Amino acid sequence: MRTRTTTLLTAVTVSLLGATVLTGCQATGDKDDKADRSGPAQATTALPDKAPSTAAVTKPPTLPPGKDVSTAPSASAPSGRPAGSDGVLRLRPSVQAGGLARLLDGPSDVPVDPGEVRSPANNVLVAAYGATGSGPRSVLFVGVDGMTGIDGKRLEHMVRGMVDHVDATEGGVPSGLAMKGYDPGPLGGTLECVPAQDARPAAICGWADRYTTAVAYFDRLSADQAAVKFKAMRADLEK
Repeated sequence: MRTRTTTLLTAVTVSLLGATVLTGCQATGDKDDKADRSGPAQATTALPDKAPSTAAVTKPPTLPPGKDVSTAPSASAPSGRPAGSDGVLRLRPSVQAGGLARLLDGPSDVPVDPGEVRSPANNVLVAAYGATGSGPRSVLFVGVDGMTGIDGKRLEHMVRGMVDHVDATEGGVPSGLAMKGYDPGPLGGTLECVPAQDARPAAICGWADRYTTAVAYFDRLSADQAAVKFKAMRADLEK
């Protein structure tokens, strides 16, 4: 009888220990899943590891010392808006976006690495816009569609890539940047902007929703003005 009782106690102890280990693993997995589904995450100095991409991209230069971009998720949640026949929103090339005209001699390459891109699931849209189709350029846009949820890590990566590109080509990107959230409009998700020049008004904005992630550089517009323009452009580019 004593031997049987000892055996039962041992079995119960092992069972409880196993349940504790499984519960810990499940909690860790839940935390990882929540992190993957979260909005834009807090930026770190090192860019996230890039998976192989099928898009022809130009890798951004290394972030200069002192340049730090942090992003925080917007309070806005994705909204359900009717889309195409399959219900999925895509990035569509548009000759007009937010009252601006697409430049005929737009970018010949991809100035910002959009992250992992798989064909045919993802499409990368690169375009430049200005007051007229012949320039000068007011907005440089890079976006990727085919998302299955808000990808905060991709947004952070693309924003940092645009900071690198602007700093290398335009110069003067302020240090210690922090993204500010704005009303994303009827498409939901997040929309954030940050000043991009020391000497003149300019801004870098990014959006992320269930279907797309995009970043843009706005010359001669403050962050507040660029947020309004980006929301208007988004309505023409994401359908």
